[in-house]
Amino acid sequence: MATRRDTLIGLGATFAAAACVRSPTAQRNVIAAGQPAALLIWAVARDRLAGWPRRPDPECLVGLAVGAAELPELGGLSGPVRLADTATLSAIRPRLILDYGDTDPEIIARGRAVSESLGVPWTILDGALERIPEAFVQAGRLLGDADRGQSLAEDAEGVLEDWRRSTAGPSFYYARGDDGLRTSYRGTLATEVLEGAGWTNVATGAEGIRQVSHEQVRSWDPEVLVTLNPDFAKLAQRDPVWRTRRDGSRRRILLMPDRPFGWIDRPPSVNRLLGCAWLAAPTAGPSARLARLSRRLYGMAPAEIRTPKWLL
Repeated sequence: MATRRDTLIGLGATFAAAACVRSPTAQRNVIAAGQPAALLIWAVARDRLAGWPRRPDPECLVGLAVGAAELPELGGLSGPVRLADTATLSAIRPRLILDYGDTDPEIIARGRAVSESLGVPWTILDGALERIPEAFVQAGRLLGDADRGQSLAEDAEGVLEDWRRSTAGPSFYYARGDDGLRTSYRGTLATEVLEGAGWTNVATGAEGIRQVSHEQVRSWDPEVLVTLNPDFAKLAQRDPVWRTRRDGSRRRILLMPDRPFGWIDRPPSVNRLLGCAWLAAPTAGPSARLARLSRRLYGMAPAEIRTPKWLL
């Protein structure tokens, strides 16, 4: 029986030969099927990215290399973003459509349909966190910059090796949204960064990302609230319902960076390596590794790195 990994490899191999040769004059002719793919392309060969599935907001754009703000918003091929118009995509004269992340039959079917309608190769790379080094290598070959793809893969493998050796952390609840009452259940892409570092996700009993209640969070009784949302972090700081554990002790809040992209997910792409690098040494503070990695992924200056904050 074919596994999910076999399926992904097979889909990628179907179009790889048609897409891996880079013309010396080729520019901005690769379409990202979704935001995770856009970040992968941006890291490996940003001159090839035709546009953003969802344009980052101005605060995000200032943390990216020159040229990010000039790219149009094209829409995506699936997911929560605005769906792309095939006529707009056709006008770009793309040479490749690249998808990256978790998949389901609907995503694969739409990718194939758009590929056929445009007459453009489409391929998908496995977005699992542990497979980021392989994704860099594959993307480098597809995008015509194998050397950079290999170099990024080596950096990623070093980060992941240290991340796998992380000291076990606390139990946590991942609070999403302004009210914190949406969370990612254990085993989702959105919480791989924390769970793989030995932190225990208290959200069990369901799958995916779901709405929950205060009562449910209280029942789970996490040691730490983890969030990317500064507004929720401020709310929870002064709200005894969020801050008080069942034994009366004070629950901690960890605000993870969300600009230019999140360190846990938002989107679940190569940006998660920054979260892994920090979790490998969470008490070390800003480091040369984080500075170098952020610059390689985004093009941002080292001084602009945001770091995780424990809120009192």
